[in-house]
Amino acid sequence: MAEKFLVDFERLLSGEDIDSEENEIDLPLEAALNRLLDCPYTFDGIEGLIAKKRKSRQIVFEGKIAVIKNYPKWDEELEPFRAVVTDKRITKQGIHIKIWFGEEIKEGDILEVL
Repeated sequence: MAEKFLVDFERLLSGEDIDSEENEIDLPLEAALNRLLDCPYTFDGIEGLIAKKRKSRQIVFEGKIAVIKNYPKWDEELEPFRAVVTDKRITKQGIHIKIWFGEEIKEGDILEVL
């Protein structure tokens, strides 16, 4: 999963538009959120995911993430999702991800959490 995310991330940095649904770019973002945010929720896709290049080595991802709560009733709610992924490999700091979910802000190296 990490290798595919890196390929898609590099394509976005180069200015290429990629279809987030076709490329399933939301899957590694969900996985990173699951691992960084120690919570009992299950995430089921990011709707309306938009990826925007903000700086030469930074992509901002925004959309609404489907959150399944209240097991076993499986109530699903859409919550705002935002992640900023910054390539800091030039300074040997890896690829940093910062995720906003509700009032939580979590961050780490995306290659370590995937």
